[in-house]
Amino acid sequence: MKTFRAFLAKQLGLPSGWFGQLLLRLLNRKNAPMNDLVLSELQVQFGSRILEIGFGGGDLMGKLVKTGLPAQIVGVERSPDAFKVCQDRFQRLIQQGAIEIHLADAAALPFLDQSFTQICTVNTLYFWPDAPQVLIECHRVLAPGSALVIGYASKTYLEQQKLAQHGFAVYEVTEVEMMMRRAGFTRINTVSGNNSHQKFFCTSGLRDS
Repeated sequence: MKTFRAFLAKQLGLPSGWFGQLLLRLLNRKNAPMNDLVLSELQVQFGSRILEIGFGGGDLMGKLVKTGLPAQIVGVERSPDAFKVCQDRFQRLIQQGAIEIHLADAAALPFLDQSFTQICTVNTLYFWPDAPQVLIECHRVLAPGSALVIGYASKTYLEQQKLAQHGFAVYEVTEVEMMMRRAGFTRINTVSGNNSHQKFFCTSGLRDS
């Protein structure tokens, strides 16, 4: 069991191979309630240019498309297998320029300053080796008055699943809020949600200037 849990934790951070392909489909379903909460907190407006960090199997990206509001949805992902899944899934929209995806490190986003009106990320916080640097990068590429929205599982849940023993960085809500504040975000707010087996959180903050 311990060996499998370590394998699963690694796959959750970087899906790969046949198991990774299966996991991405499973995560699209499992993450749906958290994705819905993040989508609600984003308050997407017509003409928005939205960046998603760690798009995985593309569930949230698909939900953003269905709103019909964003001018463009951009994604960065560190898993080549997840990148390929979404490249195939959104092929037509990528060709039309409505979606743009990149293999990239969230700590060094390949975009110009003030490029986006919103940034969102779901269940990726645990895998950032340097979370403060990722948040600084998010602040850099957001336009003034724009929001970053982060969805994540509770520290209690992740510790119960014993994932913290296998490379997961787990955070209390107060720690996430403090990191965002230190990166320059203001008007920080956290809401919570639940699915059938866990409580989760969504923390948002604005770049004022």
